[in-house]
Amino acid sequence: MQFLLRQKIFIHFLILLVLVGAFPPPCLAGEAKAKVRRVVMVIMDRIDMDDYNGPYLQNVKSLTSHGSVGLMNNNTGAGLYPMHTYPTLGGGAHLVGGPEAQKAFNENGFTLPRSEYISRTGIQPEAGNVFQLAIGELIRRNNELPYPAKPGALGEALHQAGLKTAVIGNSDTADLPRRLASTISMDGRGLTDMGDVEESVLTPAALVPGSLQTDYAALLNRFEQFREKGASLMVIETGDTTRIYEEKDKATDKVYQEQRAAALIRTDRFIGQLVDKMDFSREILLVVTPTPTEKALGQRKNLTFVFALGPGFPADTLLTSGTTKRDGIIMNTDLAPGILTALGLPKPVNMSGRSISASPFQPEEGSLSYLQKLNQDIVTVAQARLPFHTTYVTLLIGILGLGIYSLCFNHPIKGIKPLVLGIMSFPLAELLLPLLPGASVPVLALELILATAVITGMVVWIDRIKGNQALIFISLLTAFLILMDIMNGSFLMKRSLLGYDPIVGARFYGIGNEYAGVLMGALLLGTTAALEFWRPWRKYLLVASGLMYLFTVYAVGAPHLGTKVGGAITVIPTFLLTFLLLLGVHIRLRTVAVIGLAALLGVGAFIAFDLFRPPELRSHMGSVASLLLSSGFAEVLNIIQRKWDMNLKLLKYSAWSRALMASLAVFVIMYFRPWGIRSIGAKYPYLHKGFIGMIMAALISLAVNDAGVLAAATTLLFGAPALLYLALKES
Repeated sequence: MQFLLRQKIFIHFLILLVLVGAFPPPCLAGEAKAKVRRVVMVIMDRIDMDDYNGPYLQNVKSLTSHGSVGLMNNNTGAGLYPMHTYPTLGGGAHLVGGPEAQKAFNENGFTLPRSEYISRTGIQPEAGNVFQLAIGELIRRNNELPYPAKPGALGEALHQAGLKTAVIGNSDTADLPRRLASTISMDGRGLTDMGDVEESVLTPAALVPGSLQTDYAALLNRFEQFREKGASLMVIETGDTTRIYEEKDKATDKVYQEQRAAALIRTDRFIGQLVDKMDFSREILLVVTPTPTEKALGQRKNLTFVFALGPGFPADTLLTSGTTKRDGIIMNTDLAPGILTALGLPKPVNMSGRSISASPFQPEEGSLSYLQKLNQDIVTVAQARLPFHTTYVTLLIGILGLGIYSLCFNHPIKGIKPLVLGIMSFPLAELLLPLLPGASVPVLALELILATAVITGMVVWIDRIKGNQALIFISLLTAFLILMDIMNGSFLMKRSLLGYDPIVGARFYGIGNEYAGVLMGALLLGTTAALEFWRPWRKYLLVASGLMYLFTVYAVGAPHLGTKVGGAITVIPTFLLTFLLLLGVHIRLRTVAVIGLAALLGVGAFIAFDLFRPPELRSHMGSVASLLLSSGFAEVLNIIQRKWDMNLKLLKYSAWSRALMASLAVFVIMYFRPWGIRSIGAKYPYLHKGFIGMIMAALISLAVNDAGVLAAATTLLFGAPALLYLALKES
């Protein structure tokens, strides 16, 4: 009779596990955009966030009163240098460039650069074209990337639709051409339909570093000229800010600052004049800074402003995209798809970005002020993340080491158990930290210490009056708050030290690797500890545990909540195996096959649901699935290679790899100790099954996540300390 009951529970659990992937959440249709006639992208590169606090960019700052503004992640397939950031804008994916890409020229008849282009490509440029000499090198270098990346994808898509492109301006100095803007407007052959990137848009300036200045009157003249010729995309390189920046080492600091201020004023004046000439009922203006300065990068101020005016971008609004799903944050790869969408064209499959749009959220303090505050918060967390986590991992290893020493040598260490409980309190403290005003790294440090101390104090108090139930409290509270945060749009995780970083740009929404691991470890420990120590309610707790596992599968895998693909692949077999163990089912080969099938069906249901949503609403999982369907098995191998490379990198350099090794070492050592895993398994059978689930979760996370080291390490934050805690109490 009991066996039949367990079988029924398992069958219902399995059915719900598969069906939960198709849970139909309400979703909004993508907002339709009116087709515009022209998109003008103005490049003013090497601009700092701090420049917007000064008096030099008044016209640019006033753009927010007419349109949208956002923070832009500038990542590329290599470093944050113009030779990579410019081609990335034109490719709609993270591309790599090269120094040779500086060389673009007007088609002016039988010239040496023209002959060189023909000799390299076999293509005869037409009169008025601008040609890029490095197109062969760019194609070759990007073909070596482990993902689709096509130089000139934006221009290629426009040309296939019969639309024209133009590029104007450069960042030349007297001894070096700098004409990277052509990599944004060009097609796959390196050609832009029309433009002027040579000396005719410059004026001599003997008293300026670089000896040249942009002739802004000439830029405006070319703008009008190419507008009349019907260019649908115009890329305008203002040039002066880059030119001054590249020559800064040749000037004194005083002269550099003076010349830079003058360059900002000239650039700002030009943008004001351009705005006056544009028709924003059918034209869109984008003002973009592709590359931050080295000083900004050194301070983790990697994000730059991007402005958008025209149809679809209401006044004083924030930019967003399907890539980030964040108010006020976009990726540089989103601009090319956004331009195509504005011109009524579909996004090519080789573009990883998503179209930009205006967010419905409008901050009370104004969009620019809101973003400046948001950026400062992001920078503060980014600056704190490495030293805080390195310190935590060091303490974790030390505390686990002391605990093992105490057990192995029968040498009690006073206060070791509260420290072990403190290890498990840390992730919750970091989750709640965004609720406090962290104005600087020192303030964050103080707040984190106090928050961890308060939570640890509560857990220690429960330990003294309720004993082992302290494990239930800290683990279930942590899991519950993470789940609630996911349902609340991940408000806390987006801002947490243990969350994801918009500067790194690996993830922008949903649950990240770190908290996915914390959630799995905390939930497995909490539910099995409750079953162990709350025996009178065990039958009801078993059902509640199954429902919590199901809800967690939904929260981690549902596309509209962010879809952590590796997390979904991990939680389904992990929770199913753990639940079967809790039911007393003996694990055989057939059981393993059923678990694997359930995982495939569950993830498949999530993917199928996501694929049926509009492209702009899809999660990362749906986009990857769409790419796999169009690119075939080769792309599967590329994804596996990327995940493998990332995990190897993290194993070498991440502090979390040390935490993972330390936790695994505790499990190995405790297997052979008198009061180790075997003894605890005999006395605490439900907790023992929870530990098995954690080990499985860590191993699967390591195998299927692109940063599986992080998820595996944080999963065991509730495994090794809890095992050590129980052994210390029993020894």
